[in-house]
Amino acid sequence: MSNTIDHENIAGEHDSKQIDSEHIDIEEEHKALIQSYSPAGWYSQADGRQRYWDGQQWTENYTPAPVTTTSAEADGKPSAQRKRSSRVLVWILAGVTVISLIITAVVQVNTNSTVTAKNAVIATAHHARDVANAKALVIEQQLASVGVPIQAAANTAAANIAAQKAAAAAAAAAAAAKQAAVYAGWQNSLEYQIVQTGDEVNAQGVQIPGITAKSASCTVDTVNSVGGGTYNCTVTYSDGSQLGPATITVPANGDFTGWQPPSIP
Repeated sequence: MSNTIDHENIAGEHDSKQIDSEHIDIEEEHKALIQSYSPAGWYSQADGRQRYWDGQQWTENYTPAPVTTTSAEADGKPSAQRKRSSRVLVWILAGVTVISLIITAVVQVNTNSTVTAKNAVIATAHHARDVANAKALVIEQQLASVGVPIQAAANTAAANIAAQKAAAAAAAAAAAAKQAAVYAGWQNSLEYQIVQTGDEVNAQGVQIPGITAKSASCTVDTVNSVGGGTYNCTVTYSDGSQLGPATITVPANGDFTGWQPPSIP
Protein backbone atom coordinates (compact mmCIF):
# COMPACT_ATOMS: atom_id res chain seq x y z
CA MET A 1 0.00 0.00 0.00
CA SER A 2 2.80 2.37 0.74
CA ASN A 3 4.19 1.93 -2.68
CA THR A 4 0.95 2.87 -4.31
CA ILE A 5 1.12 6.23 -6.09
CA ASP A 6 -1.53 8.60 -4.88
CA HIS A 7 -2.52 10.01 -8.23
CA GLU A 8 -5.29 12.13 -6.80
CA ASN A 9 -2.94 13.93 -4.42
CA ILE A 10 -0.43 14.42 -7.16
CA ALA A 11 -3.15 15.83 -9.42
CA GLY A 12 -4.37 18.11 -6.62
CA GLU A 13 -0.89 19.37 -5.90
CA HIS A 14 -0.37 19.93 -9.61
CA ASP A 15 -3.61 21.88 -9.87
CA SER A 16 -2.70 23.87 -6.77
CA LYS A 17 0.70 24.73 -8.18
CA GLN A 18 -0.92 25.69 -11.47
CA ILE A 19 -3.45 27.96 -9.68
CA ASP A 20 -0.66 29.56 -7.63
CA SER A 21 1.27 30.12 -10.83
CA GLU A 22 -1.73 31.68 -12.49
CA HIS A 23 -2.30 33.83 -9.40
CA ILE A 24 1.30 34.99 -9.50
CA ASP A 25 0.93 35.75 -13.20
CA ILE A 26 -2.23 37.76 -12.55
CA GLU A 27 -0.56 39.70 -9.75
CA GLU A 28 2.38 40.43 -12.02
CA GLU A 29 0.03 41.61 -14.78
CA HIS A 30 -1.87 43.65 -12.21
CA LYS A 31 1.33 45.30 -11.09
CA ALA A 32 2.42 45.85 -14.66
CA LEU A 33 -0.88 47.50 -15.55
CA ILE A 34 -0.73 49.71 -12.48
CA GLN A 35 2.88 50.64 -13.24
CA SER A 36 1.98 51.40 -16.82
CA TYR A 37 -1.24 53.39 -16.42
CA SER A 38 -1.94 54.31 -12.80
CA PRO A 39 -0.77 57.56 -11.22
CA ALA A 40 0.22 57.81 -7.59
CA GLY A 41 -2.67 57.24 -5.22
CA TRP A 42 -4.64 54.81 -3.06
CA TYR A 43 -5.89 51.62 -4.74
CA SER A 44 -8.05 48.72 -3.55
CA GLN A 45 -6.37 45.40 -2.84
CA ALA A 46 -7.71 41.87 -2.93
CA ASP A 47 -8.07 41.84 0.86
CA GLY A 48 -10.32 44.91 0.77
CA ARG A 49 -7.74 47.35 2.10
CA GLN A 50 -6.32 50.39 0.32
CA ARG A 51 -2.62 50.45 -0.56
CA TYR A 52 -0.66 53.47 -1.70
CA TRP A 53 1.00 53.41 -5.12
CA ASP A 54 3.69 56.14 -5.48
CA GLY A 55 3.63 56.03 -9.26
CA GLN A 56 6.57 53.61 -9.52
CA GLN A 57 6.02 50.90 -6.93
CA TRP A 58 3.79 49.82 -4.07
CA THR A 59 4.57 51.21 -0.61
CA GLU A 60 3.89 49.58 2.73
CA ASN A 61 1.23 52.14 3.54
CA TYR A 62 -2.22 50.62 4.04
CA THR A 63 -5.39 52.27 5.24
CA PRO A 64 -8.89 51.03 5.90
CA ALA A 65 -10.35 54.52 5.37
CA PRO A 66 -12.32 55.19 2.16
CA VAL A 67 -10.47 57.17 -0.45
CA THR A 68 -12.29 60.18 -1.87
CA THR A 69 -9.64 61.56 -4.18
CA THR A 70 -9.19 58.60 -6.54
CA SER A 71 -11.68 55.82 -7.19
CA ALA A 72 -10.44 52.44 -8.31
CA GLU A 73 -12.02 49.26 -9.51
CA ALA A 74 -11.14 45.78 -8.34
CA ASP A 75 -8.09 45.63 -10.60
CA GLY A 76 -6.65 48.91 -9.18
CA LYS A 77 -7.38 51.02 -12.31
CA PRO A 78 -9.29 54.35 -12.04
CA SER A 79 -13.03 53.94 -12.53
CA ALA A 80 -14.09 54.20 -16.15
CA GLN A 81 -17.63 55.04 -15.05
CA ARG A 82 -16.27 57.93 -12.95
CA LYS A 83 -14.40 59.19 -16.01
CA ARG A 84 -17.52 58.91 -18.15
CA SER A 85 -19.58 60.69 -15.46
CA SER A 86 -16.99 63.46 -15.31
CA ARG A 87 -17.03 63.88 -19.06
CA VAL A 88 -20.86 63.95 -19.08
CA LEU A 89 -20.85 66.56 -16.30
CA VAL A 90 -18.33 68.66 -18.21
CA TRP A 91 -20.47 68.48 -21.35
CA ILE A 92 -23.60 69.37 -19.37
CA LEU A 93 -21.88 72.37 -17.79
CA ALA A 94 -20.56 73.40 -21.19
CA GLY A 95 -24.05 73.07 -22.69
CA VAL A 96 -25.61 75.10 -19.86
CA THR A 97 -22.97 77.79 -20.31
CA VAL A 98 -23.58 77.96 -24.06
CA ILE A 99 -27.36 78.11 -23.58
CA SER A 100 -26.93 80.86 -20.97
CA LEU A 101 -24.75 82.84 -23.35
CA ILE A 102 -27.30 82.40 -26.15
CA ILE A 103 -30.18 83.51 -23.90
CA THR A 104 -28.17 86.52 -22.72
CA ALA A 105 -27.40 87.47 -26.30
CA VAL A 106 -31.06 87.11 -27.35
CA VAL A 107 -32.24 89.17 -24.38
CA GLN A 108 -29.65 91.81 -25.15
CA VAL A 109 -30.72 91.91 -28.80
CA ASN A 110 -34.38 92.17 -27.80
CA THR A 111 -33.55 94.87 -25.26
CA ASN A 112 -31.55 96.81 -27.83
CA SER A 113 -34.38 96.42 -30.34
CA THR A 114 -36.92 97.64 -27.77
CA VAL A 115 -34.79 100.64 -26.83
CA THR A 116 -34.22 101.45 -30.49
CA ALA A 117 -37.94 101.23 -31.27
CA LYS A 118 -38.78 103.37 -28.23
CA ASN A 119 -36.23 106.00 -29.22
CA ALA A 120 -37.62 106.01 -32.75
CA VAL A 121 -41.18 106.58 -31.47
CA ILE A 122 -40.00 109.39 -29.18
CA ALA A 123 -38.05 111.01 -32.02
CA THR A 124 -41.11 110.78 -34.30
CA ALA A 125 -43.33 112.34 -31.62
CA HIS A 126 -40.85 115.17 -31.08
CA HIS A 127 -40.66 115.79 -34.82
CA ALA A 128 -44.46 115.88 -35.09
CA ARG A 129 -44.61 118.31 -32.18
CA ASP A 130 -42.03 120.60 -33.79
CA VAL A 131 -43.90 120.53 -37.12
CA ALA A 132 -47.20 121.33 -35.39
CA ASN A 133 -45.61 124.22 -33.48
CA ALA A 134 -44.13 125.60 -36.68
CA LYS A 135 -47.49 125.41 -38.48
CA ALA A 136 -49.25 127.02 -35.52
CA LEU A 137 -46.71 129.87 -35.57
CA VAL A 138 -47.26 130.43 -39.30
CA ILE A 139 -51.05 130.45 -38.85
CA GLU A 140 -50.75 132.83 -35.92
CA GLN A 141 -48.61 135.20 -37.98
CA GLN A 142 -51.05 135.03 -40.91
CA LEU A 143 -53.98 135.75 -38.63
CA ALA A 144 -52.08 138.61 -37.08
CA SER A 145 -51.29 140.11 -40.49
CA VAL A 146 -54.89 139.70 -41.64
CA GLY A 147 -56.34 140.77 -38.33
CA VAL A 148 -54.74 144.24 -38.36
CA PRO A 149 -56.82 145.67 -41.23
CA ILE A 150 -59.89 143.78 -40.04
CA GLN A 151 -59.51 145.26 -36.58
CA ALA A 152 -58.98 148.73 -38.06
CA ALA A 153 -62.11 148.38 -40.20
CA ALA A 154 -64.06 147.12 -37.19
CA ASN A 155 -62.88 150.07 -35.14
CA THR A 156 -63.89 152.49 -37.91
CA ALA A 157 -67.31 150.88 -38.27
CA ALA A 158 -67.83 150.99 -34.52
CA ALA A 159 -66.85 154.64 -34.45
CA ASN A 160 -69.26 155.43 -37.32
CA ILE A 161 -72.09 153.58 -35.62
CA ALA A 162 -71.40 155.38 -32.37
CA ALA A 163 -71.36 158.73 -34.19
CA GLN A 164 -74.62 157.94 -35.96
CA LYS A 165 -76.23 156.89 -32.73
CA ALA A 166 -75.02 160.05 -31.04
CA ALA A 167 -76.32 162.18 -33.92
CA ALA A 168 -79.68 160.42 -33.88
CA ALA A 169 -79.90 160.81 -30.14
CA ALA A 170 -79.03 164.48 -30.41
CA ALA A 171 -81.62 164.97 -33.16
CA ALA A 172 -84.26 163.16 -31.13
CA ALA A 173 -83.38 165.21 -28.09
CA ALA A 174 -83.58 168.39 -30.13
CA ALA A 175 -86.95 167.36 -31.59
CA ALA A 176 -88.23 166.42 -28.15
CA ALA A 177 -87.01 169.71 -26.74
CA LYS A 178 -88.66 171.61 -29.59
CA GLN A 179 -91.92 169.73 -29.14
CA ALA A 180 -91.73 170.22 -25.40
CA ALA A 181 -91.31 173.93 -26.00
CA VAL A 182 -94.38 173.90 -28.25
CA TYR A 183 -96.34 172.01 -25.62
CA ALA A 184 -95.15 174.40 -22.94
CA GLY A 185 -96.42 177.34 -25.03
CA TRP A 186 -99.83 175.73 -25.41
CA GLN A 187 -99.98 174.80 -21.73
CA ASN A 188 -99.08 178.37 -20.70
CA SER A 189 -101.74 179.79 -23.00
CA LEU A 190 -104.39 177.50 -21.53
CA GLU A 191 -103.31 178.14 -17.93
CA TYR A 192 -103.42 181.93 -18.58
CA GLN A 193 -106.93 181.78 -20.00
CA ILE A 194 -108.09 179.67 -17.05
CA VAL A 195 -106.78 182.19 -14.53
CA GLN A 196 -108.20 185.11 -16.50
CA THR A 197 -111.68 183.83 -17.12
CA GLY A 198 -112.00 180.70 -15.05
CA ASP A 199 -114.68 181.53 -12.59
CA GLU A 200 -115.89 178.64 -10.51
CA VAL A 201 -118.93 176.97 -11.96
CA ASN A 202 -121.41 174.89 -9.99
CA ALA A 203 -122.84 171.55 -10.94
CA GLN A 204 -125.52 173.20 -13.00
CA GLY A 205 -122.89 175.06 -15.04
CA VAL A 206 -123.64 178.43 -13.39
CA GLN A 207 -120.70 180.54 -12.32
CA ILE A 208 -120.38 181.17 -8.62
CA PRO A 209 -119.96 184.92 -8.05
CA GLY A 210 -116.80 186.10 -6.27
CA ILE A 211 -114.92 182.81 -6.66
CA THR A 212 -112.33 182.90 -9.42
CA ALA A 213 -109.46 180.70 -10.55
CA LYS A 214 -106.28 181.56 -8.70
CA SER A 215 -103.81 179.19 -10.49
CA ALA A 216 -103.79 176.34 -12.98
CA SER A 217 -101.34 173.55 -14.01
CA CYS A 218 -101.93 171.73 -17.30
CA THR A 219 -100.20 168.91 -19.25
CA VAL A 220 -100.80 167.79 -22.80
CA ASP A 221 -102.96 164.72 -23.23
CA THR A 222 -103.77 164.46 -26.95
CA VAL A 223 -103.35 167.46 -29.23
CA ASN A 224 -102.96 168.27 -32.94
CA SER A 225 -100.34 170.38 -34.66
CA VAL A 226 -101.94 173.68 -33.58
CA GLY A 227 -102.62 172.72 -29.98
CA GLY A 228 -106.25 171.70 -30.31
CA GLY A 229 -107.19 168.66 -28.23
CA THR A 230 -107.37 167.62 -24.61
CA TYR A 231 -105.30 168.61 -21.59
CA ASN A 232 -105.21 167.48 -18.02
CA CYS A 233 -105.46 170.47 -15.70
CA THR A 234 -105.62 171.10 -11.98
CA VAL A 235 -107.30 174.44 -11.05
CA THR A 236 -107.08 176.11 -7.64
CA TYR A 237 -109.78 178.67 -6.81
CA SER A 238 -109.73 181.75 -4.62
CA ASP A 239 -111.79 180.11 -1.88
CA GLY A 240 -109.26 177.33 -1.57
CA SER A 241 -111.27 174.73 -3.45
CA GLN A 242 -109.57 172.73 -6.18
CA LEU A 243 -110.63 171.09 -9.37
CA GLY A 244 -108.73 168.32 -10.99
CA PRO A 245 -106.98 166.92 -12.46
CA ALA A 246 -109.79 167.40 -14.94
CA THR A 247 -109.90 167.07 -18.69
CA ILE A 248 -110.21 170.41 -20.47
CA THR A 249 -110.88 170.46 -24.21
CA VAL A 250 -109.41 173.07 -26.55
CA PRO A 251 -111.11 173.56 -29.94
CA ALA A 252 -109.43 171.88 -32.93
CA ASN A 253 -108.43 175.31 -34.29
CA GLY A 254 -106.28 175.93 -31.19
CA ASP A 255 -108.44 178.81 -29.88
CA PHE A 256 -107.66 178.64 -26.17
CA THR A 257 -110.19 181.42 -25.50
CA GLY A 258 -113.10 179.34 -26.66
CA TRP A 259 -112.94 176.71 -23.97
CA GLN A 260 -115.51 176.25 -21.21
CA PRO A 261 -114.31 175.72 -17.65
CA PRO A 262 -115.50 172.45 -16.15
CA SER A 263 -117.95 172.53 -13.30
CA ILE A 264 -117.14 171.56 -9.74
CA PRO A 265 -119.56 169.00 -8.38
